[in-house]
Amino acid sequence: MKSHIRWIALACMLLFPGLAMAQSTVTCASAPGGGRTYCSGDTRGGVTLVTPKGPRVPCNQGVQWGFDARGIWVQGGCAADFRIQPYRGGPWWWDSGPGNRPAPWKGTGACFYRNVGFDGAYFCMSRGDRIDRLPSNFNSAISSIQIVRARSVMVYSQNYYQGYSARVPDSIPNLKQWRIPSNGKTWNNRISSIRVD
Repeated sequence: MKSHIRWIALACMLLFPGLAMAQSTVTCASAPGGGRTYCSGDTRGGVTLVTPKGPRVPCNQGVQWGFDARGIWVQGGCAADFRIQPYRGGPWWWDSGPGNRPAPWKGTGACFYRNVGFDGAYFCMSRGDRIDRLPSNFNSAISSIQIVRARSVMVYSQNYYQGYSARVPDSIPNLKQWRIPSNGKTWNNRISSIRVD
């Protein structure tokens, strides 16, 4: 059975060489004493943990490991193999980890954060990017928005640019303080689709 699976995997790599090159695996281990260590990589397409390594130390995303503009980071004794997904344009899905501000994003557009104060898991969109339906971990879960030289940022309360809408006037560190005029509710945890120009 195992040889059959290996044969299928080899056939896929020969028939679809682009698929084999689409992802890369990086081993990253935290510094002695559990301090934070960065391992370089283009993380814009996303990163997943493949195999924990070493002693039985928890490797929870956003606590012992994460990724941002500098690469993959690990801390607290976490060591593992990580798979880096290819970046195909569009939003930059990054996870800065709780309490850890990401490296400054040098693009032009806007970044959207799960926590107030531009903190926690986040993603960035460049000018011209559109998301008609946010993934489940961000849908109705955005609490702050940072504008980075975008001309216009439109947010919508429902998928496919439906529901309540608003133009974001400037960076907003706390969406609990930005209200929807028609019903008095705040925009905190209410954004489901976005346009950036």
